[in-house]
Amino acid sequence: MEKIVLISGGTCGIGLATAEKFLDEGDTVVVLGRTPRPEALASLRKCGPADYLPCDVSSREDCARVVETVLQQYGRIDVLVNVAGVVGKRAPFTEIDLDDVENTIAINLLGTIYLSHYAARSMAARRSGVIINVGSICGFMANTESIGYHASKGGVKMLTAAMAREISPFGVRVASVAPGWVRTGMIDPAVEQIGASLHMKGRIIEPAEIAGAIWLLTLPEASAINGSTVMADDGYTQFKGVDGYQA
Repeated sequence: MEKIVLISGGTCGIGLATAEKFLDEGDTVVVLGRTPRPEALASLRKCGPADYLPCDVSSREDCARVVETVLQQYGRIDVLVNVAGVVGKRAPFTEIDLDDVENTIAINLLGTIYLSHYAARSMAARRSGVIINVGSICGFMANTESIGYHASKGGVKMLTAAMAREISPFGVRVASVAPGWVRTGMIDPAVEQIGASLHMKGRIIEPAEIAGAIWLLTLPEASAINGSTVMADDGYTQFKGVDGYQA
């Protein structure tokens, strides 16, 4: 059956690839973003029924508004995918920009909480729905990313478990994916070669690969995956990010 899918950060990177995947599978998709990115939206609409709503996920008011708009227009939300995120500024801990840390946590963690909170209300009332959160390997291991990014993605990992415990009795399943290095705007091309050696395929991950993992987690066949984080990192964390690839 066609699903109504709401995707934050859906106009670029992993979010855009995820929107394309659900459209390819015959679903209706509503993407959220702070800016519309007309070329991305035009591309999505060639794949299937796609809509765009402006939303800053760090704003509770924005999150409440877009969920209500989708419910009014489509009558339900079957799947919510929380992708919107920023990496924050890298700096020594004693020199970090605390405003940047606050912004990173507001988008990555609070945005996931806000959007999930409003969507879960309608899902619980219908006793049906799936929420997929996008975390990171930085929720499991420390590397050179920013303090705010690590803190927020660690929070997403535990949020996923806590949300599942709370709302699973109402028929709503919650899971997350933790990508490794993905070819998005967050990755500086100058360091991509370093990242390549830390993954088992000898390259960083493509957004479509994460989109595929997200889509799989929403299927009825994945019903036993609840409250868990699936490592979509091509072996990065299993080998502690140390030269996993050998030609």
